[in-house]
Order: sequence, then C-alpha cells, then structure tokens
Amino acid sequence: MKNQRKTSPGVSNMDAIDQILSIDEQLVPSSGFLAAVMERVHEEAAAPPPFPFPWKRALPGVLLAVAVFGWGTFELVRYAPLAMRQSSFTAPHLSALAFRDLTQAGWIVVACVAPLLSWWLSSRLTRRSGIF
Repeated sequence: MKNQRKTSPGVSNMDAIDQILSIDEQLVPSSGFLAAVMERVHEEAAAPPPFPFPWKRALPGVLLAVAVFGWGTFELVRYAPLAMRQSSFTAPHLSALAFRDLTQAGWIVVACVAPLLSWWLSSRLTRRSGIF
C-alpha cells in the first residue's frame, strides 16, 4: 500500500511547482532583450540627478510651524484650567433677535455646503463613468 498522507490543496500545488522548477531547461532570452535592457541602463546613467530637496529654504518654515504649535499648546495648557473653572453648563438663552441672526447664518451655511455637495457628487459620477 502506498504511503498516503493528508495534505491540503496548497501543498499539492507546491509539489507541482517544485517539480516544474526542478527541470534543468535553459532559458534563452528573446533576440532584442539584452539590447533593450542595456539601452535602458545607458538612459538611466545619462539622466541628470534629481533635484535635491531645498532644506535650507524649508527649515525656517518648519521651525516657525513648530514654534507656533508649541506656543499654542503652551497657551492651551496655561488657560485650560481657568476656562474649565469659569465654564457653566446651563443652556444659553436666545432672544428673538438672536434667532433672526441664526436664520441668516443658516442660509450662509447652505450657500457654503451646496457647492461642496455639488463638487462631491460630480466627482463621484465622473469616477464611476471612467472619464477621468
């Protein structure tokens, strides 16, 4: 009786791959392969080097951004306890005049959201259709 072992389907595929790879057959490239590869190598060697990143110009901006965020964090930590003590959790009272201003603010929000919604919808439609 033959020695049978339990194997998963992936193991039998690996045996087939090992059998295919064990064959000693010479691989010969196509006729223009070597010339095409060498041409690409010469093109890459002749290409100018990429531009280096201008760290000397970017460093002041990066340092300024770090300083601004650091200062903002310091001020937040400094004033947060005071603001927490002075805050109250009662609901604010809105007068009728304030409600009228909120109505106008609602129209402003609609005017800002409508173009964004239009852009989002058109970009989804063009992505699905394959135009871009």
